Amino acid sequence: MNIAFGMIVFEGDYVLQECLESVYPFASQILISEGPVRYWQDEGRTTSTDRTNEILDNFPDPDNKITIVHGQFEEKDEECRAYMPYLREDTDYIWNLDSDEIYKPEDIQKIIHLLDTEKYTSVGVRSCSFYGGFEDYIGGFELKKDNFLRIFKVYPGATWKTHRPPTIIAPKKVKTLPDKHLDSDTLWEKYGVQMYHYSYVFPSQVKNKIAYYRAKVSRQNCHPNYYEEIYLPWMMGDKSVERVWLGVHEFVPNMRGESFTIKFKGEHPLPIKNKIEILKQRIKDEIEISYQRVEK
Repeated sequence: MNIAFGMIVFEGDYVLQECLESVYPFASQILISEGPVRYWQDEGRTTSTDRTNEILDNFPDPDNKITIVHGQFEEKDEECRAYMPYLREDTDYIWNLDSDEIYKPEDIQKIIHLLDTEKYTSVGVRSCSFYGGFEDYIGGFELKKDNFLRIFKVYPGATWKTHRPPTIIAPKKVKTLPDKHLDSDTLWEKYGVQMYHYSYVFPSQVKNKIAYYRAKVSRQNCHPNYYEEIYLPWMMGDKSVERVWLGVHEFVPNMRGESFTIKFKGEHPLPIKNKIEILKQRIKDEIEISYQRVEK
């Protein structure tokens, strides 16, 4: 079975190295589009200015699996499509992958087995979305069934219709298999498989995410000062913001319901465990910089 992992990334160096390490052994290809969408271009960005390009350029690729497309894009739909011309025709599935998502090898193996034996045409994956570090994750809305659609059957000439929600379309002339979906709740409850999503971990990561979401995704549904009034106080130890905001997700409560943090009792994937002290130090350094700016 040939599985291509497809990624779009811009200034996403936080756990990018670890993300690539987790999927490389299972990939037939890793297709990456790097560069800013219009929102960041309007801020003067033309390419990632953190360590993203350094990581991409230097990641070991002995089997020549990795293809990188650099560019500037109108939106994420276009950025996803930019790598699709490089998809091999013998690819069975494309796995939509964010640069802050990591999988355990045994979980990838379980998914591959299910794809092979059950012939699913799409898969949703439960997200264990870590918040403010490595000890807590977001419950409620973030755990909603099929919030994260990740794996799709592909055919020659297929491309992305949309990035949000992730949707693959095949050429009209191609005869496709009947739709057969494996939802995220079943994948978790029956097989114990989820992704480890380090999406609200680093202060700079969260600040950039919220700026983009407020501007381009769901302005009316986001807290207007989320980073300063929710995330940063929580990071500084004021957990009362959760009671006031009915959780910590940036969407307003009447849109997403409760989303309180939950203590993580499992084990992180090995690439994270191996680097966790370095990653914690980065969080500490970034939070100190943010706090100093707020005080000024």
